[in-house]
Amino acid sequence: MKRPTPLLCVLLLPLAATCAAEALPDFPASLRRGQPPAEITQAIVYTVNESIQDDYGLSLARKAGSDVLIRAWFKWHDAPDWAKLASLVPQAHALGALWGGGVTCSALYDGENALSRGQLLDLATRGPDGGLVDAWATRGCRHGSLSNPAYLDYILSWCRKQIDAGADYLFMDEINAALQADEGFDDYSIRDFRDHLLRRFCDAQGWKRDDPRWAETFKIGLADRTVCPDGTVASFQYRAYLKSLGLVAAPHAAANPLATEWHAFRRERDERAWKWLADAIRAYAADRGRRVLLSANGLARYVDLQVLGVWGAWRVKGNSIDLAESQIEEWASTVAAGWALAGRRVPVVFFHDWGFGGFPWMKVSPAERALWMRTRGAEIYAAGGFFAFPVHGPFGNDALRDGTLGEVARQSAFYQQQKALYLGAGLVGFEPLESDAPLLSLALWRRDESPALLLHVVNRQAEAGRPTPRRNVAVRIPASSAPKAVRLVSPDWSGERKGEARSDGAGLAVVFPDLEAYAVAILDYDALPDLKLLGRRIVPSARWARPEQSEFAVGEDGAVRDQWALNAFLQGTLHPDLRNPPTFVVHLPQGGALRVHVRAVATLGARLECLVDGCVVKTVDLPDRDGKNDGSAREYDETLECPIPAGRHRVTVQNTGGDWATVAWYAFSGPLAE
Repeated sequence: MKRPTPLLCVLLLPLAATCAAEALPDFPASLRRGQPPAEITQAIVYTVNESIQDDYGLSLARKAGSDVLIRAWFKWHDAPDWAKLASLVPQAHALGALWGGGVTCSALYDGENALSRGQLLDLATRGPDGGLVDAWATRGCRHGSLSNPAYLDYILSWCRKQIDAGADYLFMDEINAALQADEGFDDYSIRDFRDHLLRRFCDAQGWKRDDPRWAETFKIGLADRTVCPDGTVASFQYRAYLKSLGLVAAPHAAANPLATEWHAFRRERDERAWKWLADAIRAYAADRGRRVLLSANGLARYVDLQVLGVWGAWRVKGNSIDLAESQIEEWASTVAAGWALAGRRVPVVFFHDWGFGGFPWMKVSPAERALWMRTRGAEIYAAGGFFAFPVHGPFGNDALRDGTLGEVARQSAFYQQQKALYLGAGLVGFEPLESDAPLLSLALWRRDESPALLLHVVNRQAEAGRPTPRRNVAVRIPASSAPKAVRLVSPDWSGERKGEARSDGAGLAVVFPDLEAYAVAILDYDALPDLKLLGRRIVPSARWARPEQSEFAVGEDGAVRDQWALNAFLQGTLHPDLRNPPTFVVHLPQGGALRVHVRAVATLGARLECLVDGCVVKTVDLPDRDGKNDGSAREYDETLECPIPAGRHRVTVQNTGGDWATVAWYAFSGPLAE
């Protein structure tokens, strides 16, 4: 039989993938590693390849140039026999790629993997009434109980099978079991909550198990044998307690005196369960002479790399990617939060996740997807993170069939060629990098060995799914001297081009003769010049909940320890139960300022106060402007400054107005010290 012609490829749809594979060459062998990276910090290209179970999946990997294949295996419902797929792993290793597996820590389907009804009833969590709950409103789907040792062993069993089959890395999805508000009240969790109360009040504060303070403080009826069968809190039954207070339908309501303690217990329990799993996985691998890398889905502790979905940072307008705003500092802030949570500078990898609501990545055209990779993907790399290029996944995602695999390969080739720039240098900052050209995302890095400044420039001006090329783009950086040479590299051309830099007394102007989507100027020096950049932005997460902590230490690089706990909602007087305003512990030897960028306020308005060491130094009234309760609106989009004198200080930002305000970011100006 003759090989199909290009025209026949169009007409014969079943052969389309074969034709596409033939049209797109394999990734250049000269750019591949001879073996997978020995350390994850050496990886530069990540791809999502869910899943690889045959040669077709491997054929996609051969074309993409990835160092890490994320979710090449994944257990969600019924699991395949990974032992029969083990021969795929050395083939990926020959391509220089680590093989990624993965396991859900949440989903538990009726009858999955031959589970008996009795096993399911034991493993699944319960509602406040003690009944089973349909997870995500999906009939026959449950969530497991992280307080049940058997459920943790069940999760671990799938990790062991993948490790035995050769997986190098495991993506642990939904490590908190993704419990809904009406879940988590199983007998195992009730037991653990009772133990939490005993530790918290009896062991730590000297309460007796039949102390009258249980009733006075928490309305626990010790004499009610349905709530406390033995008359003490040692037998406390939380579901019966909720029923006694009429709170079965609203267990998290303010009327529940134990709601705060329940949430504290859940955070501790989830953290304890995740650490147990992480330790058990690593111990199992070590017993077999293996080292297996771990990530969660989202920022987490005890990981070797952070992997998280783009989710709220996904911006579209109509059916097109919205590039109106730079997101580069948002990515950088998340990278810093990932490092802080892991306790070291692990790779922070963004990917396009999916859920029961569909896959946003697939809701724009292939041209728009390619544009996102060229611009937002470049921003992520320029911010110190990594983007996992979507190669294969659910909801019809197949980069070969939709034509975007060529762009993935082109981006991969650039990052593989230039990996020394990203792995051997570090981000300095973003402000005050300036240009007269609009719609640019800018970042400045420094490299100490072979001294150089690296200026990253992303062009966000685009039309019809393609960047609009520009000529002679000048960017000013606050450098005190000109470099000895300027070299330009880009995914949009081959090799190096010559750039230009000229000093004007106030700084340095770096000129890019041509700019399509993304380019990096390498400014070579014999000795690096002095730089004066403002502190990086600290981007909080928007959560309708009381912040778990209120004190945050600021490092000399402007990063905030435990940044994950910062809440974008700064609550006013309407919701006192949600208030816990942040206090930053900061050292500014020469003085400076805290900048607070306010995005929106509720209809009752807000009143922001900045306090230094408990004294109010600035107050700003923020009346409602748009008549909406939309925390993401650009109602204000204004930056407020709070002056801070020289020295070590505690700087608090609080809202004493009628209702919430949303903070897009915080940043400190002035040299910082530990």
